[in-house]
Amino acid sequence: MSEPKYPNESQAYRDARQKLLAEEEALMAKVKAVAALRRALPLGGVVDQPYEFISANTATLGQTRTLHDLFADHSTLILYNYMYGPNWDKPCLSCTSLVDGFDRAAPSVSAHAAFVVVAKAPAEKFNTWAQSRGWDNLTLVSAAQTDFLQHYLAQGEEEDKLWPMMNVFTRREDGIYHFWASELADNHVDLVWPYWNLMDMTPQGRPDEFNPPMGFRSKFLEQNYSG
Repeated sequence: MSEPKYPNESQAYRDARQKLLAEEEALMAKVKAVAALRRALPLGGVVDQPYEFISANTATLGQTRTLHDLFADHSTLILYNYMYGPNWDKPCLSCTSLVDGFDRAAPSVSAHAAFVVVAKAPAEKFNTWAQSRGWDNLTLVSAAQTDFLQHYLAQGEEEDKLWPMMNVFTRREDGIYHFWASELADNHVDLVWPYWNLMDMTPQGRPDEFNPPMGFRSKFLEQNYSG
């Protein structure tokens, strides 16, 4: 197969593009290799308590859901901690950007694994915010009445001190086990974040800003997490 060529491109562009293509192919190979290492992890710790969440979806608002319930018919549960505490005026802008994308991906992902977003905010507060964002596809729950977020490293000693965290659990015949977590590394779920990845493909690259642009501010986030 001949090299691809677009209208009016120079040979200098094509030469540079081929070098970049080789790097892109190497990056994809590395991503696949890391995913294989992730799949080969031994089982993490067994979940030794039920953890009771409160549904924040409109149709089931206020109903209790154990961690086991969140699996539904699947053997895998993907659970993202959304930084929205009981006393926050507005949630995290970056988490909101992520969940905007998650909501549209949820119908496809849910064919293979349960996909849930959890917040520390009360179920009613979380539900009201979710409705304002148009989140109709995700399972949403509140952890207001459980220690789950503390145990799985998404909350500090205070209930409003939160961190973003992706946790994955697997259900086996002898119980539920922790499989993987993003563990607070920089850009911890960067690969599944549409905004930054799309901007990486542009001439200007990622904007020099901490959060994606949003039509709201989180004063709690600015006052307690900035600086």
